[in-house]
Amino acid sequence: MRRFGMVSLMALAAVLMLVPVGDLSAQIATIKVEAMSIHRLHEMHLPNPNDWDNVSTGLTTVGIGTTVWLSGWDTSGDSTYKIGTGYAWTFTSRPTGSTAAFDSTNKQWTTFRPDKAGDYVVKMVMSGKEATVTITASTYIGANRSNVATTRTNCATCHAVVAAKPFTDWAKSRHAKMFEKGMNAQLGSYWGESCYKCHTVGYHKTAVNGGFDELQTTLGFVTSQWMPWRAGRYDSLLTTDKRDLSLMAGIGCESCHGPFKSHFSRGIQPVMMKSDVCAQCHDEPWRHNRYVQWKGTGHSGLTGSAGSSRGYTGTSVVTNPDLNACTRCHDGQAYVNYTYGRTFDPRTASGYGRLARTPITCQTCHEPHTLELRSMPAASDTLGSGFKYNAADFGKGAVCVDCHKYRRGEQRYILQTNMGSFWGPHYAGSADVFLGQNGHTFGDVLLPDLTKSGHFQVENTCVGCHMAATADTGTVARDKIGMHSWKMKYVAPNGTEYKNLKACVPCHGTEANADNLWKNYKAKFEGMKKKIEMALPPLGSVDIDRTALVSRPDSANLKKVFWNYLQLKYDGSYGIHNPRYATYLLQKSLQALGLPTDVELVDANIPATFELAQNYPNPFNPSTEIRFSLPKAADVRLEVYDITGRMVKKLVNENLSAGSHRVTWNATADNGEKVSSGVYLYRITAGEFVSAKKMVLLK
Repeated sequence: MRRFGMVSLMALAAVLMLVPVGDLSAQIATIKVEAMSIHRLHEMHLPNPNDWDNVSTGLTTVGIGTTVWLSGWDTSGDSTYKIGTGYAWTFTSRPTGSTAAFDSTNKQWTTFRPDKAGDYVVKMVMSGKEATVTITASTYIGANRSNVATTRTNCATCHAVVAAKPFTDWAKSRHAKMFEKGMNAQLGSYWGESCYKCHTVGYHKTAVNGGFDELQTTLGFVTSQWMPWRAGRYDSLLTTDKRDLSLMAGIGCESCHGPFKSHFSRGIQPVMMKSDVCAQCHDEPWRHNRYVQWKGTGHSGLTGSAGSSRGYTGTSVVTNPDLNACTRCHDGQAYVNYTYGRTFDPRTASGYGRLARTPITCQTCHEPHTLELRSMPAASDTLGSGFKYNAADFGKGAVCVDCHKYRRGEQRYILQTNMGSFWGPHYAGSADVFLGQNGHTFGDVLLPDLTKSGHFQVENTCVGCHMAATADTGTVARDKIGMHSWKMKYVAPNGTEYKNLKACVPCHGTEANADNLWKNYKAKFEGMKKKIEMALPPLGSVDIDRTALVSRPDSANLKKVFWNYLQLKYDGSYGIHNPRYATYLLQKSLQALGLPTDVELVDANIPATFELAQNYPNPFNPSTEIRFSLPKAADVRLEVYDITGRMVKKLVNENLSAGSHRVTWNATADNGEKVSSGVYLYRITAGEFVSAKKMVLLK
């Protein structure tokens, strides 16, 4: 068997932010069965004959002749995987007649290829501590999705009747039909033999494991003789003596669960919640890049990252957890259990811990047999404030909203006396902002236009914006924005910004116009947000002192402001999820602090003409609203004059984007003093457009 150079593997492992071992006496040895995708092998500069032979799912059940990748770790403290010292790898048992051998017996990483069907019990000794793992090798049997007459035992033999729903769901899925679509010319003329490694079961040119390529040879199926692909080609295959090929054609049960175990006493096929099993095919950039997109997100490491405490509580078994249960959203398996109404056991005594947690993986969001998004449980249609949003149509974005909402409600939480470092609505509460809920309104009843974001017009809401497909242009932003990266912006190392604004075009005309609106709105949002930061204790600093805030005589009012500040800050969108609501909260908070508010972009739809509207209310006391419209971006000055022509207040003096805007005047002069009752003029200059109107202040 070819040697893979374990010295280089150890060097690479060190690069992967793995820290040296500390107290050797406290070591706990752990073996990882490593998944190796085409892309990972390439990144690690490891050989991969036939562009597939060294790919591994990371499952403990593998095809005979498949490369098994193993690594050894010190997991003392249950916080991170650390490199140990003094490795020794041995087999404690192998199937009769097996001559399988390790690539290396004394390095951190090693490989072997099982050569006989059966169990391979591997032992690793690391500094006197040992661990074992059992790898089962077997042959593939396929699944009879097309229900052809066959004498071959296959997955459908039992599962068309026993536990039939997963089988029938899979049989109708895109995975199951990939080979059929290829033959029927639905995947493109390029589709052919090079695609079989992912689109069939057990394909492996150098392994003898009963997979597709062996059955292909046995049945005499020659790809070129069936080309060119065309409609009905797959159905014609089923009428020939080569119909048994359909058992292995498509992405089948064994692609994800490993080859069939012939000895039922060992239990069911392995089920993996890691995305590694998906990576075997979906981590092959240039075309199949879902995995590398996901890998660059917080989902891939948020719950399972070394040393992180997120989702780990060590508490009792939970069923139908509420928003206070961290594991519901911070552990992928816990969320899946929640969608099914199953219990989840996060107790240390049951083996759960930081290293045993599941990140938010492919299987967390997608039901693996249908490939569709998981259904949101009925009990989860409620925000931390108690507001039920079941009438809101989030489309495919509903699965995002299920976790991206704040845990706490402002009415029940905002005035509690304990104000530690975790005081606030929680984190990543996009749903609350999107729905215009759970902010403190200082007694106002919100109008409907503030509680329903205009972005509901985007099909599938969260998914429509964040997963909009980007052009595969080979730019440095490839896989950094859109799709399963969920990111709207990427800043390259040279400082160049790349944005995914495709979903903005139907409403905002062009990506350039949408970007201009975004920049202008973000500047205003950040300006108001900074005013709040500077006005909260310790005053004059953006670093807010919670201890000083709670000790102030006006702490009750300051807490309300701080709650709104945190709600918008932790949302992370600069208010874009619901601009009108975000602006409203900032303006109400500024008013509560006795600070002036800024101009607000009311409607980003481009008006036909310049216009200055009559203020409302008029007469007014103590404040009035002035609206104006711009058909294009312009330098805008909006000023208030008294009846003698003396300017008393400069309301706007900046470049504004096209759209409808409004600003509130609270009857104060530039020096902050209240003005007296009387008639005032307000005058706008926007480019060449000039207009003025009267208003009356009555006290």
